[in-house]
Amino acid sequence: MKSMAAILPLCDLVFLALGGILATMTQMEVVHALPVEITRVGTGAAIVQTDKFKILSVTADQMVIDGISITEPQLTDMAKNQKIILRISKDLPTERTVSLISCLAQAGAQVSIEVEERQKN
Repeated sequence: MKSMAAILPLCDLVFLALGGILATMTQMEVVHALPVEITRVGTGAAIVQTDKFKILSVTADQMVIDGISITEPQLTDMAKNQKIILRISKDLPTERTVSLISCLAQAGAQVSIEVEERQKN
């Protein structure tokens, strides 16, 4: 009888733990991800016909598309159904990069991201 009395508090703890897990699982938010295609290219260079693409260069200070400085509202108008190569500065925060990709995706643009390879020491 003593062994049964020792197990009852453990059963209570197990049920409390399960209840806590179920409560946290129901409170989780659903995260909607952007569909991003990543292409792996070996060393070398790729030949791109730039006349078919608009080149969007983004730094912390400005956005330039085909040599013209623009703002984000202008970008959504210019990017509608366009093919865009996105050149991003290394010092640009990731949040800003993701918001730009989202903005371009909502405008219906096809986006390719140009990444500068880091030099190995």
